[in-house]
Amino acid sequence: MPSVNRRSFLQLGLGATVLGAVGCAPAKPASKKADSRTFTIYWNAGHGYQAYKEVIDQFGKDHDLEMNWQKFQWPDLTTKLTADFRSGNVPDLVEEVSAGTGTQYGLAGNVLALDDFAAADEEFGFPGDFLDQAVVARQYEGKTYSIPLHLTANGLLFYNKQLLSAAGFDEPPSTWDEFLEVARATTKDKVSGCSVNSDPSYAAPYYNQQKVDFSDAGAKQFMMPADSAIRSMQWMQDLIYTHKVSPAPVATTDYSGPQKLFSAQRAAMFVSGPWDIGPIRQGSPDIDLGLAVPLTGTVQSAAMAGSGLMIPAKAKDPKLSWELITKLAAVKVELAATKEAGMSMPRKSWAADPAVAADPNLATIAKALAVVAKQDVALSASGKAAQVNELWKKAYQQMIIQHAPVGPTLDDFRKQAGAAL
Repeated sequence: MPSVNRRSFLQLGLGATVLGAVGCAPAKPASKKADSRTFTIYWNAGHGYQAYKEVIDQFGKDHDLEMNWQKFQWPDLTTKLTADFRSGNVPDLVEEVSAGTGTQYGLAGNVLALDDFAAADEEFGFPGDFLDQAVVARQYEGKTYSIPLHLTANGLLFYNKQLLSAAGFDEPPSTWDEFLEVARATTKDKVSGCSVNSDPSYAAPYYNQQKVDFSDAGAKQFMMPADSAIRSMQWMQDLIYTHKVSPAPVATTDYSGPQKLFSAQRAAMFVSGPWDIGPIRQGSPDIDLGLAVPLTGTVQSAAMAGSGLMIPAKAKDPKLSWELITKLAAVKVELAATKEAGMSMPRKSWAADPAVAADPNLATIAKALAVVAKQDVALSASGKAAQVNELWKKAYQQMIIQHAPVGPTLDDFRKQAGAAL
């Protein structure tokens, strides 16, 4: 999960700036109480698909509501939501950052368990029509705190077929050694062979491919085995500073840097998830995009990704919020969002649809989902996930952006994360 990051007042979506002129009385603060006819949704900025907009707009018309659909980068959404939980002035529906986030908030009493809603709504088909890995990751001690919206795998290899072909490669790399070979061959002029992400969550495919567990909350251990963790992070660092096949990323809350370089044909390859298919198709239709299964290090592996939908415990009308969940996560809407943006979804009926089965990119995504690494749900249940992920963000940026020594930096992270638990 991306960690908390402070942003400016406007980026936190806190409303209009109050302007005061010299000699004028100060403006009276607006009431903090939410308008009962306004339905507020917090959403990821990269997921503002037309398919969802149509559902949200129609929902507002059907219920005579003003739909306040606010979009954030993930860290900004987390910061805003945390502040809202403290104030009690919460949105009506929230897109969850990742599996486990809802559990963390739910055990703290900030979001609702949704099992009773689901049990009373057989037509919705939860959990029966949802893939098990998307459901189990959002459950703890028999309660479900969010409903899967997307099910994706972080670790897909995006590559420019034309650039690889010009360098003499007809097929994408499948191992770490092959990846480095291709990256070196395609690094020339103003083009980098690959692009490493500034977001620490993008390290997960690499350390998973060395059989590294990010956390074992029960044992208070992190990034273990230690030697494999060093191997994975040193390899990422070397792509930038030793082999010089990737530009050094800059600290930012925007995870789309590699995609933008790729779309500008400034990078031949990058590792990401299905969420970057849409931006490439829409922004750079001339690129001959290739999508390949996750790389193999010691093993072939990907990191499970995908957001969910959760209802704050103090939402004005939880039944109304649940109704919108069922509309946004309906299979016909999933199919529309997939057609629009290439996003992969958690429903079994979505996966069985002929349009999905016939799509080569979605077939690649399905293979990636088959090798996702298991998640440690105990970390989310501990209530310390946000604090640990903030520590991981700091360590990752030290290694990848600031070129700090990998071994000592990982040791410091383990000590601090263990102390947090």
